[in-house]
Amino acid sequence: MFKVSTLASIPLLIVAPTLMAEPFGHNNAQLSYRSEHWAVNVERAITERFYITGFYHHTDDIALDPDVKAKAKILGAGLMTSVNAGHMTEFYAGANLIQRSIRTWKNDTKSQDSNFYTSVIAGVKLSSSPKFEADFNITHAFTGAEVTYGYLDSTSYTLGAKYFIDPSMALGLSYVWTQDEDNGKAMNRDNIGVSFSLYFE
Repeated sequence: MFKVSTLASIPLLIVAPTLMAEPFGHNNAQLSYRSEHWAVNVERAITERFYITGFYHHTDDIALDPDVKAKAKILGAGLMTSVNAGHMTEFYAGANLIQRSIRTWKNDTKSQDSNFYTSVIAGVKLSSSPKFEADFNITHAFTGAEVTYGYLDSTSYTLGAKYFIDPSMALGLSYVWTQDEDNGKAMNRDNIGVSFSLYFE
């Protein structure tokens, strides 16, 4: 059995960003880290209401058994749509195609599990100030796998916030719950993630 430390989205852009022209911009890159798990996410607007996403996730160790080592890599891309309710609220939803690869080592025996699956996401962003943005979303993955790996292929709930250093850069903090979390359990620090985002036109 495996544990996946959930991770927050944090994109990294190599080109220099320009000032973000609109709130809730969808031309950005983000790099995130959460308890041995990091990710790179990118968004690119294609019309006023639609944008595409791409992401890469890597987890260094997801094994619960001390005699087992396991690493996960995820590549994905998706199509998203959003609608603004005034200047302070944005609702968004979309679907992703994901390729998941998990490698395990036990007693000098290596194995690999790789498969494709889809996921859906829906959420809302709130912003009453150019300096702050709050985000809540729900994600559900359709893997059909007999063995699940936490947020990689279950239902997860993410609550996050960003502080904009300027219109092109933001720092983020998030917390993720998964469907199989113990409801009686105190807050798990492994589920807290940090991120750095760059916005461009």
